[in-house]
Amino acid sequence: MEGKVLKKRVNRFLKVFPWYSGLTGDLLFYIAIDTLFLTIVKNFSPAQIVSIASFSQLICIALQFPVLFIIKRIGNTASIRMGAFFLLMSAVFITFGKSYYLVLLGRVFHDVAAIFRNASIVALENNLDLIDKRGDFVRLRTSGNTVYALITMLIAFVASFMFNLDHYLPMIGCITTCALGFVLSLFMKDCSDYNKISYKNKSNTNIKIRYNKIIIIAIVLYAFFYSLVTSGQSEGKLFIQQNILLDFDVEMTSLIIGAIICVSRIIRVISNIIFEKLYKKYQDKMGIVLPTFLASSVGFMLFGSFIPEIIVKIIVMGVGYTIILFIRDPFKLYIQDVVFESTGKEQHQTLLTLLEFGVKIATAGTGLAFSAILIGSPMIVVIAIMFAMSIIEIILSIILYRSILIGKEQNRIMNKN
Repeated sequence: MEGKVLKKRVNRFLKVFPWYSGLTGDLLFYIAIDTLFLTIVKNFSPAQIVSIASFSQLICIALQFPVLFIIKRIGNTASIRMGAFFLLMSAVFITFGKSYYLVLLGRVFHDVAAIFRNASIVALENNLDLIDKRGDFVRLRTSGNTVYALITMLIAFVASFMFNLDHYLPMIGCITTCALGFVLSLFMKDCSDYNKISYKNKSNTNIKIRYNKIIIIAIVLYAFFYSLVTSGQSEGKLFIQQNILLDFDVEMTSLIIGAIICVSRIIRVISNIIFEKLYKKYQDKMGIVLPTFLASSVGFMLFGSFIPEIIVKIIVMGVGYTIILFIRDPFKLYIQDVVFESTGKEQHQTLLTLLEFGVKIATAGTGLAFSAILIGSPMIVVIAIMFAMSIIEIILSIILYRSILIGKEQNRIMNKN
């Protein structure tokens, strides 16, 4: 490929990437009213709502490596488009599905789409290397997260009003944004030779992942961190919703939940804007700070529920929910950068899949356990278990931090010799 044409295609990818990442980061509009939509429109119980995510994760665990095989066969470019298309199908099935199983199918499309969309991250790194701008990886990933945070922040201001006007109106917005994301995916191309990677490299030697201590701990830490983040956003919001419904009607509860989400989205925007600077300054220490924030967020929701004054209760629990949104994007970027820096380029697609595979196993396991608990116990029991798990996360993060420091010191000694 000629130099000018290559540079033009790479620059087009880099310009589109933040917008594609923002529009396909999740089911926009739906995530702002998901528990209300499933509770009020679909008439699902708390146990059913939790079980949808759990069963979907189990299905996607079985599909994880077959999908990885497909990604390697069709390449990053086609996978980016496939991911956007599956997300669109997810929005359609969740919106118009008349039964529990059709909504579950929609959630499966959503989770499979996430596997395919990982190809955009690998393609970003590949394209940056082509023009010698690998140092822009964190900046562009942060830009994509910022676009997503800004869009969801704006949506949060109107989603509750849209829901009260017509329960299906936010879902129409969800389908529209998914369609726009699919259109943008058509303009994205991995221009590198790593677009398609077989299980063997050019010398016909099998590509193997070096599972050193850093990689193993990073996978485990990432898996449980995001299973807790996912539970915190879903079960946490449902827990807050249940507490508010004790004192307010559905319309007022919708507005209060919407206000909490609005604030959390504003905080998420701020988080993405400042994270690049914080990461450059503190880098490895962020791996300890972010899990500590996770424990504090669950703690605020748990202990806030015991406060008798309803206004203070809403504020404290809302702060807990907001912290989850503050840490979600930075931790993902942190772990991905740690893994990428510790391995070769040909291993990155597989490692991203392993990271998400770990999340799905952890999420499915905790989700099924939480579903079983909710059959005979109140939601507060689940939140208490989440708090205990978040403390374990802090311990794992300290172990990872020490392993990274030891690894850097060993590399420094080797380079010196």
